[in-house]
Amino acid sequence: MHISCTKKLLDFLKPEVIEKDTDNDLFAWHANFININRKKLLILMNDLTRFCIVFYGVKKSDFKDPIFMLQKAIIIAMGTEGYDQQTVMKYVNQIKEVTYSKTKNRTLVAQLNRAVEDSWWICEDRLYNQLFQPDIANSLNNAFVGTNHWKEVHQPVVKMKEYLEML
Repeated sequence: MHISCTKKLLDFLKPEVIEKDTDNDLFAWHANFININRKKLLILMNDLTRFCIVFYGVKKSDFKDPIFMLQKAIIIAMGTEGYDQQTVMKYVNQIKEVTYSKTKNRTLVAQLNRAVEDSWWICEDRLYNQLFQPDIANSLNNAFVGTNHWKEVHQPVVKMKEYLEML
């Protein structure tokens, strides 16, 4: 799994940064965070599908075992959406390592920032004292997103399901 982080997130995590070509990679994600009530709300967005995973109260220590944390978050988010458990496990079991890099294009960063802003509005009355936030992710994943200057419109939950069925 490869995570392209904003500069703010790279400064927070201080991971080893590598350059990797992730075009058309289902395991490529973008990530950013904002502070809400002195806790970090972290959003991971899949590059191909715009499927989001939301964390609240993230600490640097949570990234000591990022594979386990991300696998658990993906299982919870996709399970909440009603995906087939075998398909989800097939995807999750292919995550062997987590690598980090800088963000790669402005379009994905703009869509990520939109997801962060939307989650901020959604979470006003939905924040729970738990790390994984499937309700907020559900709201983001069922909203319509546009690609190619809104010439193509889709729901991330539907597009991710299509890609997972191709695995």
